[in-house]
Amino acid sequence: MSDETAKKVASHIAKYDKLIGLFDMEIEEAAAGHARVSMEVGPNHLNAAGLCHGAALFALADVAFALAVNCYGKMALAIEASMNYFRPVKLGARVEASCEELFQGRRTGTYICHLRDSDQKKIAVFKATAFRIDEGAVTLRGRG
Repeated sequence: MSDETAKKVASHIAKYDKLIGLFDMEIEEAAAGHARVSMEVGPNHLNAAGLCHGAALFALADVAFALAVNCYGKMALAIEASMNYFRPVKLGARVEASCEELFQGRRTGTYICHLRDSDQKKIAVFKATAFRIDEGAVTLRGRG
């Protein structure tokens, strides 16, 4: 897939995926089958224990996954996703989710995202499977 298609899809997702702005995520890299997204853990990411909420980490990984799977230019959505958490994340920590394609078939693809802090310590791992629901380009659907 072309770099131009990946750029268009990443721009579309950055504009319309509201969690990116809400969670102050930054798209570091986006290409077909690979993406990196990061965020600094702020006060609005914290749970009642004063640590980064697992849902915020899941959302970070999910956005990286969405970029990696959709940058082929074909609309795809998750049909399964799971996450294992290894260590807590404190306020002010920078977290990066790096997503890689494990398998890409005609209609499904499986991806793994590794979440690490700025010291490259493993925080969590996220695995998801996507199903291609459309043969048209992501940027041509809906809000184009």
